[in-house]
Order: sequence, then C-alpha cells, then structure tokens
Amino acid sequence: MVKNHMNLFFPQWQGAGRNKILLTGAQEIKEKYLENYHLSEIEVDDEEIDEIVNDILGYSKILTQLKNASLMVSAEEPESIFTIGGGCDVEIVPVSYLNKKFKGDMTVLWIDAHGDLNTPESSPSKNFHGMPLRTLLGDGDSKIAEILFSQLLPSQIVLIGQRSLDEPERKYIEERKINQMSIEEIVNNIEHVISIIKTKNSNNIYIHIDLDVLDMNEFPYVMVPEPNGLESQLLFELLTQLKENFNIVGLSLLEYIPSDEKNIKILSDIIQLGLNL
Repeated sequence: MVKNHMNLFFPQWQGAGRNKILLTGAQEIKEKYLENYHLSEIEVDDEEIDEIVNDILGYSKILTQLKNASLMVSAEEPESIFTIGGGCDVEIVPVSYLNKKFKGDMTVLWIDAHGDLNTPESSPSKNFHGMPLRTLLGDGDSKIAEILFSQLLPSQIVLIGQRSLDEPERKYIEERKINQMSIEEIVNNIEHVISIIKTKNSNNIYIHIDLDVLDMNEFPYVMVPEPNGLESQLLFELLTQLKENFNIVGLSLLEYIPSDEKNIKILSDIIQLGLNL
C-alpha cells in the first residue's frame, strides 16, 4: 500500500513580525526547488499587519490561516508530512496532527537556534514564531490551542542546537526537565545524540528545522541569525543518521529568507529527505 504523504506549503509570515521576507523566502524555495512536485498550499494574507491581540502580533490573520491548514490536513489524512514555511509557528498543525495520528508515539526534535517556548505574556516581541513549541505543550492562547489536534508532553521533546533562549524559556526547560543537545555535543559525538533520542522509546520522530540552527557565516539566509551555529555538512550527517535509526513521519524546512544562490546543497538535501518520507 502506498503511504499517503503530504507536502504542506504554508508560507505564513505574520508570526515573524511585519516584514514579509519569510513569505518571499518560501516562495523562492517553491520556485527553485519544488516546481515539479505536488504541494498542498495554504493561502496566506499579504496585507500589512499592525494589531496586537491577546499579546500576539497579527493574531487574526494567523488564527484564520492556522484553521485553514488544520482543515486541509484533516481532509487529506496524511501518514507523513513535509512542511515548507514560512515561520516556525506553522508547526502547530502538522506536529499536533501527527502526534494524534500516532497516539503520542512520537518524539519531536526541535532543531533551532531558539527555543520557541515563550507564551504570549512572556514574549518580548509578541511575535508568534517564538511561541509554537510552548503552544504545542498546551500553554498560550486559548483559541489557537483549540486548533491543536493533540498536545505534546515535555518528555517527547529533544531540543537541538539552541543558543539563544529567553530567561522564561530557560526556566521552563529546567522545570520540565526537557532534553537539550548543544552544538558542541553534536560536533563531538553524533552517536550520543542518537542514543539520547533512542531513550525516548518512540517508534516515530518529527524533525523541526529552523535554518537559523546553521552557522550564520556559512548560511546567512535566515531572519534571526545567531553566532556559533551548526555547519551544514554536520546537519546533513545528523539527518542521515536519524533516517537510518528512526521512522521519520514529519519534517519541516522553515525561516528561510531569499538569496542570490541558484542551488544551495543543504536546502536540496533537506527537501529531498522531506519529499521522500
């Protein structure tokens, strides 16, 4: 039986603020890398945003678009999802859907320079792309929480590559005893990273990739760059080992801004992995 796979193109930009550069970046990925592939596309509003409602900038647009994405995923009932964004906030739909689909038998690898663990109240920017993982854990805006297919447990998460965390995020990670793997640990011993994930005893994994996990000198095409990131070759090695050791049911490629590059190898590598889940 052929697995029902979904390529979800969701270029939501409002979660990252008033700049539409993530919309342009997602469109560039679509045009350069995905021309010959079927995509399930979520239409996003390109009007300017100003309003902060419930401590979230662009709230009404985000809420509407997330509801539309939820409806589309529900209609297609995929067994695996490759998500192309857009901001990290698009994750709340595919992650919560697949977690429900596999009855919680899923570990989420949050590969990102940031924690995305703020609540609307704790967020200094009020940008929703800094809140999706906390939302998936059941905290945050009540109407957005209603869109979730399921909630994650802190024990299901492995944070990988975070090097810029707000103090409330640090406190939350410590209190909930969420696993963290630093860039240094990946550099020194990828096998150790794999062994930590194996301790979760999940049959399935979801891999969230915010491209700002990469070294900003090698890969500057991100909205919120942070120093001392991961080399792209090492990220590819990590993804290769994850594919060899686990059943990947979901993968995302997020937070890309446009470049003059014709073909970027790490983007091609991630896209091929996502298309072939």
